[in-house]
Amino acid sequence: MHAAPNDSRRRLLGGAAGLAMGLWAARSAARSAYPARPISILVGLQAGTGSDVAVRTLAERLGAALKQAIVVENLPGASGLLAARRATRAAPDGYSLVALSSAAVTSLPILTPSAGFDPFKDLVPVAMVATIPSVFFVRPDFPATTLQEFVRMAKAKPGSLTYASGGIGSVQHIGMEVFKAQTGIAMVHIPFRGSAQAVLDVAGSRVDAGLQGVSTVLPFLQSNRVRVLASTGEKRTNLLPDVPTVKELGVANFLYEPWTALFAPAGTPPEVVAALNAAVRRISAEPDFKARFESMGLGAMEDPPEAVAARMRAEYDNNARIIRERNIRFD
Repeated sequence: MHAAPNDSRRRLLGGAAGLAMGLWAARSAARSAYPARPISILVGLQAGTGSDVAVRTLAERLGAALKQAIVVENLPGASGLLAARRATRAAPDGYSLVALSSAAVTSLPILTPSAGFDPFKDLVPVAMVATIPSVFFVRPDFPATTLQEFVRMAKAKPGSLTYASGGIGSVQHIGMEVFKAQTGIAMVHIPFRGSAQAVLDVAGSRVDAGLQGVSTVLPFLQSNRVRVLASTGEKRTNLLPDVPTVKELGVANFLYEPWTALFAPAGTPPEVVAALNAAVRRISAEPDFKARFESMGLGAMEDPPEAVAARMRAEYDNNARIIRERNIRFD
């Protein structure tokens, strides 16, 4: 006997449904077992920067928490854009992550039409790694000893003072442009390929001033090769508790606090992102981890992915306005 057409169709549909359920079950099992192999984190900045130190310190704890090796690789270049581009081409399975500074996702894509990625479409925020408490510092022989004196000197001779940054569109560049706008001063920007060289040239009295992470500046301060005039966050940094904030010194709306976050390629399963975020937040909440970060001039964060995304969007929109108003562009 031959099966009725309806019976054949039912068996065909049933088989397809069974296959789909099987694939779904297999994928679910794979995700529930995450992570089943080592995870790689690409760092978009040079080894030894505040971001790199933060990621490597976190990776030690994260590997132990997830019971998998975490492989950290540096890919500096274009202030993080090279690493971001590579990350967007990786498989969206949670095994290829990228650590990017705030500049790489909130200013450089605006300045670089050929950036090769859209931070909101091609990447998914996973977790905040750290904030980078920062300071306003000057060369050791600079005549001003306070921030107020510095501003008065800059106003008296517009365009005569210089400041160093890690490159056009870097967090130091955008931060200083905000400072200039809010204090009404004019300075000449001297971009370098990386923040380390920027600090070295201020320490060598070849450039007048700069904004930089306190952990990067501290060794130069301790050896009297730079002078710090202010810290730039909401509150004073615990590494320099006697140094007042820019806000305390009269620039009421100024806030400069770079950050580094972990991202995954778009399409990474939400449950994988949630698992990674939960692990990072647990680590960031541990008192000894917080203390270790603070001793290195870093701030541990416990933000969910949605908070990272919201902060990124707010800073992106603000930076777009600053870049437009200040006519910042790559020459």
